[in-house]
Order: sequence, then C-alpha cells, then structure tokens
Amino acid sequence: MKMKHRMFRIGTVVLAAAVGALALASPASAHVRSGGSPLPHGGYGIVELVVPGESDGAETIGLTVTIPEEVNLTSARTQPVPGWTANVEREQTGGAERISRIVWTATDPAGGYGVGEYQVFSFSAGPWPEDAESVALPSDQSYTDGSVVSWNEVAVDESSEPEHPAPEVALVAAAGDHGDGHGTSSSDGVSEHHDAAATSDDSNRVWQAISVVSLILAVAAVAGLGVVLRRGRGAGS
Repeated sequence: MKMKHRMFRIGTVVLAAAVGALALASPASAHVRSGGSPLPHGGYGIVELVVPGESDGAETIGLTVTIPEEVNLTSARTQPVPGWTANVEREQTGGAERISRIVWTATDPAGGYGVGEYQVFSFSAGPWPEDAESVALPSDQSYTDGSVVSWNEVAVDESSEPEHPAPEVALVAAAGDHGDGHGTSSSDGVSEHHDAAATSDDSNRVWQAISVVSLILAVAAVAGLGVVLRRGRGAGS
C-alpha cells in the first residue's frame, strides 16, 4: 500500500511538471505588442505592432489603433501590408489637426490569418510627447466571426499583468535633429525599421524555441508517468 501511495505521489509530480511545461508554450507574447525600437521625445519614429491570431474559430481581418488624446501626432504614414488597406483618421482639436486612429482592414476575409500566424502592422509618426516615458496604444483586433478583442488595459504597477494589455512604445531622449519634421532621415528610418523587425523576429524565435522545449518536456513527463504507473501496477501484483 505504501508503495502504491508513493508511486501515486511521484506520478502527480510528473503530471504537474507536464502541465507546467505546456503552460510555457502559451506565453503572454500572444498578446498584441510593440516590437519596435524606442521613439525619440518630441521626434518622429517607426512603431511596429506584432499582432498574433488568437481565435480558434476565426481569422483576424482588422486592427484599429487609437492614439490617446494627450498624444498630438500631426503626421503618420503606414507601411503597406499585402492584401490589407490602411486608413489614417484625423480630428480637429484646439484649432489644430491630430491623428486620432489608424485602421487596417483585410480587403478580403480570405486574406485574414489565424492561430499560429501573426502580422506586423507598422507606421511612422510624430511628434511624440516630450515628457512621457511611454505611450500606450489601445488596439482593437477584429475577427471574421464578428468578434472584437480590445487590447486596452494598462498595468497599474510592475507586479500586475492585465488580461488584455495595450501595446506600449517606449520614449527616450532624442539623439539629434530629425530633419524636415516628417520623420527620421532616410538612412535612420531604414536602420530603425530593420532594428525593429529584427527585434520582432528574435522575440518570436525565442518563444518558438521555448514552445518546442516545453513540448518535449511535456512528452517526456507523460512518458515518465506511464512508466511510473506500470511499475506501480507491477509492484502491486
């Protein structure tokens, strides 16, 4: 009886390890997040939003990014995404015009993407605030089944993690003059875009590696549980 009880306890530990390993394969990186470089205070820069598909029964066909009211962007340009249209919306405020929203829409529902896939939506804009460390960009992700997931929550402190966090871009001190006010110089813009893309790719490769390792650990743990249970039955007989 003691042997059976011990085997049961070992099996429980192994099973818990398998569950934990599988949990690692579904990290918070599945949320919409910013994959770009920090933006300059009072300047212009490129924002990249990495948007994974998360609905098992529908595909992503739209993304709407809302620019907070306190962020007065006067210029924004989107990077083309094959099969998608982009619309930069503006509004009048205080006698001036500001960017209020940027909306990406798949031209055909068949051009959407599902679970296990992601799309990068990027835009160059400015000027960004001079007195903030970061800017949250509430985003609404639309699916073919008509559902919309709002990524619009901001953590109240470093220890909390919202269920639907808004992607955030970091702001840093400007390195120098940003030219004509419509973006970084040509070489800087290209360099920043490549750095942001590399950051996104590196992040996704890391999580893919973690997922593979986690799956291997889970399979090994389940196999170990089977061995433990068979030995338990053998000892009991």
